[in-house]
Amino acid sequence: MRLSFLIFAFLLGLIHADQEEFIMAIVVEAGKTECFYQDLTNPKYVAFELDYQVTEGGDHDINFIIRNPAGMQIFRDDRKTDANHRVEVGVHGRGDYAICFDNSFSIQTKKTVFFELYLLDEKGNYLNSYDLFADVNKAKAELSMQISDFDRITTKVKNNLNRMEQLQSQLRAVESRDRSVMESNFERVNFWSFVNLFVMIFVSGLQLFVLRSLFEENSKVGRLIRSGKLD
Repeated sequence: MRLSFLIFAFLLGLIHADQEEFIMAIVVEAGKTECFYQDLTNPKYVAFELDYQVTEGGDHDINFIIRNPAGMQIFRDDRKTDANHRVEVGVHGRGDYAICFDNSFSIQTKKTVFFELYLLDEKGNYLNSYDLFADVNKAKAELSMQISDFDRITTKVKNNLNRMEQLQSQLRAVESRDRSVMESNFERVNFWSFVNLFVMIFVSGLQLFVLRSLFEENSKVGRLIRSGKLD
């Protein structure tokens, strides 16, 4: 019964660990820049991973910038559709990191951007073990139980689940982008098909009018054509 409570407490800890994973979809208006700030002052975090994809708008491209707490630019992507970055906090310092999506080069097209951010501990885990297992470790002390294998396995399972979730989110973003491109192409094909149809009808009508004019004695156009003055 006590062990069941331990497992329940651990799973409950996983549910409340969402603050270390961020998944968002944002709209960046034409000519605008949207920035987000991630606090990395907590010593338990040694790095973070971020990937993004432009799912809708224009040529599906955007400028991307990461600045360290000192305001220095450490990553920049110019007009890319998607990318992945890993930032080591020990190299670039602790504090607030600025994550910016720049659509200032676009005059009239807004962009929809899907991105994910994961905070990593010193072991490269997505969720830090001593946060998740605080209650579990306390219970272990009371019961004098050694469940290190349980800790290791559950951490590995959680990391694998996080990786699966990340890949699934990326696939959904790719699907959304492909659907946007397909809808745009469909609208473009319909537009030019309508234009071609209009031109064909207009030219056919014009040809019919000219032919009728040639056989009508009272037609001014017919007389002009027969007299050769239109040559």
